[in-house]
Amino acid sequence: MKHVELALKLAEEISGLEGTGARLPTVREVARREGVSLVTAQRAYRHLSDLGIVVSRRGSGTFAAEPIGRGPIDLCGIRVGEEQLRWVLPYLRGDLDGLCTYDPPEGYGPLRESAGAWLARMGVRGDPIVTSGSQQAIFLVGMACLKQGDVVVVEEPGYQGAARIFRSLGASVRAVPYLAHPRDVDALAALEPRLFYTMPQGHIPTGATMPAEVRLRLLERAAGSGFLVVEDDPFSDILGVSPLKSMDEQEVVVHLRSLSNILGPGLRMGITVAPRAMRDRLVQLKEINDLSISGVLQRILCAIFSSDAFAGHLRALAKELPLRRDTARDILGQATQGACLWLHTPVPARLFAEQLEARGVRVTPGDIYGPGWTQHVRISLLGPRPEELKRGLEIVRDHLGRARQPGLTEF
Repeated sequence: MKHVELALKLAEEISGLEGTGARLPTVREVARREGVSLVTAQRAYRHLSDLGIVVSRRGSGTFAAEPIGRGPIDLCGIRVGEEQLRWVLPYLRGDLDGLCTYDPPEGYGPLRESAGAWLARMGVRGDPIVTSGSQQAIFLVGMACLKQGDVVVVEEPGYQGAARIFRSLGASVRAVPYLAHPRDVDALAALEPRLFYTMPQGHIPTGATMPAEVRLRLLERAAGSGFLVVEDDPFSDILGVSPLKSMDEQEVVVHLRSLSNILGPGLRMGITVAPRAMRDRLVQLKEINDLSISGVLQRILCAIFSSDAFAGHLRALAKELPLRRDTARDILGQATQGACLWLHTPVPARLFAEQLEARGVRVTPGDIYGPGWTQHVRISLLGPRPEELKRGLEIVRDHLGRARQPGLTEF
């Protein structure tokens, strides 16, 4: 609807304002500037008021509302910020249909249809399965494919939750550096894996994206050597990078699309597209595991997927992320292809993070990715407001400079 599109545009402008309480243009000024009717401008402001983004004061005008939450600048969470998610609030309502129904284990039919259409826009085609986030999907794939002692290869640094799942299923987990060259794929294949778990685009924590020639080589070797590639994909929509699954002509890729990073971790929903030969087995295991996911949550997600606001949200993130990467490059002198930076620290990362928090900035110590990364921190770019991100990165830059000076590790 036109007023919703206008509201999203105004919300973007408001999120970039310095401070809060700023006076906003009048309804008449918005209508004239945007070439819309007064009614559309009024409805847009009313929509923003319902979301808590603006407040109207009789006789005074319309003002930017106070942001949600106070405290340190959060550069930890790999997710979009509260200001970018307020549009979701009107959809967080259940109905009796969702309360009174057990949906099929593969998911609520209309949701799977809308999810399939969403994935198809990025070249991923297949019959989706709705899961309780990527975590459940990783577990189900491991259950379906692994026997005691099978080799599973993971990236290092990389998501340790996946490695823990594979070990719990009796697999022998091996780690390899992120694949940057076709010869890295040959080294991976030499380990004779049953599964390879990867984030081919927007890798967490390094922010890297796998080069095209590496992707082609990986698909060739997986088909030739008989191993399965598990693609965890949190960011392809906003990165503008086609998923590995979109190139999968040999049916060797399981595609996991997490929603935690673009719609918030509290929703706990994900979408899986598996090779046809293993789909039925995954559905069977999922029915054993949870019977079905909350019907209320599935209908909420279906309404979100079907809304113009969701498409607008993805467009806004795709526009915003490059600006934030440019900010990070200009301030810290380090580029990234993803939504996070992986920084080497001159002192132990835990100490570095504690000192930064004392200065009002939170970052993630690298040792959550294993003992080899105790002098790295992860910085996430999407969570804070733009002005907070800039200020937080400036504090990180200043702290890096001080930590590199001898004798200044304790300050």
